[in-house]
Amino acid sequence: MVQSTFEEFHAPIWEASSRLRDLTHYWGHISDSKNTLIKKGRDHARILADTKIQIERKEELRKEITELRNLKLEINRLEKSLGLSSAFKYSSELSRVTRRTLSGWSQSVEIDKGINFKIREGYGVIFADGIIGRIKKVNSRSSQIQLITNQGFRIVAHLKGDNRPITFRGSGISIGGISYGFISDVPQDVIVPKDNQLEIVSSALGGRFPKGIKIGTVNKLEPSTDGLFQTGKVRLSSKLNEIEEVTILRKDYE
Repeated sequence: MVQSTFEEFHAPIWEASSRLRDLTHYWGHISDSKNTLIKKGRDHARILADTKIQIERKEELRKEITELRNLKLEINRLEKSLGLSSAFKYSSELSRVTRRTLSGWSQSVEIDKGINFKIREGYGVIFADGIIGRIKKVNSRSSQIQLITNQGFRIVAHLKGDNRPITFRGSGISIGGISYGFISDVPQDVIVPKDNQLEIVSSALGGRFPKGIKIGTVNKLEPSTDGLFQTGKVRLSSKLNEIEEVTILRKDYE
């Protein structure tokens, strides 16, 4: 309520400032010399030409979108004819990062979409390098993402090429800003190839991510305290601290 009141209080000031800038620009144009006006006219012509190109490009993109939609409809038709389940289909919602909190105790980011875009708590969030985290809190026009590095983040995962479930959890950010996680419940027969690494990917068993999205890599496994399984330290993407845009995964049936 205080924040809303604060914004309402400042709204007239921001509007007055905008009008003052417009008035300043107006008197600035009045006092321009003939040569300046000619130069501005040329700039204006270039802007119009660029706008025309962008409009033409927009039409091309519209055609591409139509083709992609038709392709999606064809894929859906084939899936139905083959009797494939659609229980785990996802749609995506692109959002921009507005704030980061990357302390030793809490790793989260805020994005510019919330209830106004039908975002819900628990939705998975990804980016170009794999999983980022999941929606932890939703406001009217923003949401908070609990990062994969957060110690409270846990999901079911797989070793790439192995369908047996393992557990992944965040373990914070170490000195130097390197992001890590931790895996447990790894079967004893799993061996990391010499001078190589294993890739950790998401599992559909968790319910919020489709199967096969990259989480990170592990290059060493050690016996767990109970001696029944193995554990390992997972190195996550170095770009987690630099993300500017994310993709929210929404299940189509929700």
